[in-house]
Amino acid sequence: DSGTVRYILSELSYVLSNYGDVVRGYAWSLVHAIRAYANLLREYLAYFSDEVEDVVGKVVDLLNELDKLSPSLGVIAWVYALAPALDSEYVRGLMEKALGINVVDKASEILEELNDMRKRVQELMGDKEFMSYIESRFVKADEEAVKKEILDATSHLKDALAHYRLNNGELDKAKDLFKEAAKEYREIGAYENYLTNSGWVLRVEAIKDPLAGDKLINGFRQLYEETFKEPFEHTAPYLSTASLILGNYLVSLALINDVERILKLPEKHWRVLNANGLVSVLTRLMLNALLGSKDRKDQLGSELEGRLNVNPEELINAFGSHMYSEFLPALRVALGIVKPEDGIKLCEEFNDEVCIDFVLAVKGNSAVVKQLREGVINAFNAFNNSLKGFGFDVESLINEFEGLVSGLDGKSLVQLIAPGNSLARLALMLHALINGDKELAKAHALYGAVSVGEKLPKRLYLEAYKECKECCDLGKDEFRRAVARLFFYHV
Repeated sequence: DSGTVRYILSELSYVLSNYGDVVRGYAWSLVHAIRAYANLLREYLAYFSDEVEDVVGKVVDLLNELDKLSPSLGVIAWVYALAPALDSEYVRGLMEKALGINVVDKASEILEELNDMRKRVQELMGDKEFMSYIESRFVKADEEAVKKEILDATSHLKDALAHYRLNNGELDKAKDLFKEAAKEYREIGAYENYLTNSGWVLRVEAIKDPLAGDKLINGFRQLYEETFKEPFEHTAPYLSTASLILGNYLVSLALINDVERILKLPEKHWRVLNANGLVSVLTRLMLNALLGSKDRKDQLGSELEGRLNVNPEELINAFGSHMYSEFLPALRVALGIVKPEDGIKLCEEFNDEVCIDFVLAVKGNSAVVKQLREGVINAFNAFNNSLKGFGFDVESLINEFEGLVSGLDGKSLVQLIAPGNSLARLALMLHALINGDKELAKAHALYGAVSVGEKLPKRLYLEAYKECKECCDLGKDEFRRAVARLFFYHV
């Protein structure tokens, strides 16, 4: 949570400020400091958005220090420092400005240095500072441990670089990197990471063409079978990974309408799907969308149909932390979870008048709805330049979005602007499709295109809008492909 994140930042700053000279006497400890900062930058950026520049500055100082104290440790430290920069355009810009580098070029350079280090294991074992770091990481600081550390760093950086390539639409380069990372993770026994990266290899193929045929389906099946083979590990990371891979496999079957294989899925595997709430809800929303016609529901049977359903409360429980908090009470009202008066009480707990306005918009207060509608259109227009270069007439998209939003009531407007990230938006977009609200689904697709920063998801949302523009018919392969690409990008 945010309190823990800020505590870690505060304590790190205190130690480095007050005991810096002592710490620098143990160069290996600086790598751990960089890893701590890098993990926070990569996973919890929103919790300290006002301090990001300061944190990046500290990472830069530590990198410069380490390069002087121990070049070999510096290479390892660079791996972890570059990962959040590859993930975030904002962090990347700060790091490039502070260091005068190109982050992507530096990542390639570090990968070459790591490859060279793999050839110099014996030499590194004579490096006191480097081996002190190995001792801090492994029970036994031997040759095997050195090889494992180098390979772990290599696969970690390839994983981060693969996601950068993916987000920029360089699918083949991303696939190759995911494949290399998977192989290396398996070599060092990091099995969950091996499975995840193997899944990404298939997901990249699915993004290229979700209906590619038997080869892709068999790939998902084989990975599913490998993941669930006995003895099955019941650790939290393994279960979460298994949930992800199962979700991919189920959706790949639904895309070809293979209801029979879905029905044969063991009960205990359905329980594993729920190990990751986000994955479970998104997968079941996707299955409902793809298998939503009456004839397919008849095939599924009432028991399985009930298992696939996602009620609004479950959706909010899974994605509440991915929604803007000031919209949550109104969203609960819009989805029929609570009554308007209860939504207002929830707002009063936050002492937030704007929150109350959103609830009033859901109730149908015309003045608030008008104000909310204008705010949504203004927000879209503020970022519409980001839609250039994707083969769409931006002016037409602006007019179409205004037309869509003008027809949305307060309930739909709140659902449109509540998502705090692309994952939550996809969930609400699928919910709208399942409930036959095609106008809201279209608006989600267009708003998703301007609210996401990376090139690939921006293009995927635009393609989904294009195919949904006429009728949003999930019986048509083109629209099924478009929605499936969004799913495989996110899950």
